[in-house]
Amino acid sequence: MPLETIPCVGKIPVEIKTNTTTKNEFLTLECIKVKKVFDEFALRDCVEGIRFELKKCPCSGEIQPQLILRNCRITDVEIKDISTCHEKKLRFSGKVCCEVFGKDREGNIIRMRIVEMPCSDFLSIGPDGELCFSFNVRREYPDATKENFESLIHFLDEGRFELQGFMEAIIDEDNNEAVGQCLTTNLGAFLAVKFDAEVQLCIPVLGYCEIEEVIPVEDRFCERFEVDFDVPSFNPAQLDKPIRPY
Repeated sequence: MPLETIPCVGKIPVEIKTNTTTKNEFLTLECIKVKKVFDEFALRDCVEGIRFELKKCPCSGEIQPQLILRNCRITDVEIKDISTCHEKKLRFSGKVCCEVFGKDREGNIIRMRIVEMPCSDFLSIGPDGELCFSFNVRREYPDATKENFESLIHFLDEGRFELQGFMEAIIDEDNNEAVGQCLTTNLGAFLAVKFDAEVQLCIPVLGYCEIEEVIPVEDRFCERFEVDFDVPSFNPAQLDKPIRPY
């Protein structure tokens, strides 16, 4: 299903008005390549009684509520057109898994592996103790024009799309004290999924932005030291005027 394309050449005359003047300019048509987000959605889930194994004991025994999720990856991605005669629909499914880290009161970052997960609709344990969030979502597009929905189907048919998953997790602020290297608490997680594709758009532009030339300044500390730093008030007081060493 090819997309409709247009020639992206030529200029468009425009009248630009300011408070004092009016002048005629031309907008030049330029083709740019960008990533366009065609759809996005968010999910949430919460479990009570999740158990973590910590790589080391946290200072003061507590982990801050906001967890740090790193090295997230999305797997098992599938998108299907499930439209009917009267409804435009897509079904998105997949799984996002992230390594979990916590921060103690001293600011130390500690790796946390999940060793026990209560029954959950969306959350699960990854092969190395990661936090995983599965999704299986049906999306309806009642307000989408035929052209816009056909654009979605085009990128699905061509395989030229990308799903991006972003996850955040919070543990119970009143139940975040570890016993040795074990932490049993409650956890809430949010997942945002974006469906985007790389497209080429024809847009009118007035011109190119001016790029300011940045001249690097050589920072000579010793020269600044002579000028910017005053002699401190020693205790007890020393000579009024410092003597330069030989």
